[in-house]
Amino acid sequence: MRNVSVMVEVHPEFAEKYLEAVLRHADNSLSKEEGCVGFAVHRHEKDPNRFFLYESYRSRKDFEEVHSVAPYLAEFNKLTASWVKAKDIQVWDHVPAKQ
Repeated sequence: MRNVSVMVEVHPEFAEKYLEAVLRHADNSLSKEEGCVGFAVHRHEKDPNRFFLYESYRSRKDFEEVHSVAPYLAEFNKLTASWVKAKDIQVWDHVPAKQ
């Protein structure tokens, strides 16, 4: 399992547009990628300009060879680039607990 966490801060005047675009992007990822098993969008409770995305993929290949090259990801990044003030992307590999 590969998980991705993304912390995003957007310029205030674009917060609502960003929310709409990121929800569409999440829907595209979930509906068009068999290997995308989760894509949650969160908005900070006190700062509506801050978002947290948590994405889950079955494998590294699903993330790197499908999601990362998807045309709708490129479109989303191009559309929102000027709206984003700061972005931090972290990629995580699941470590299963011993049974």
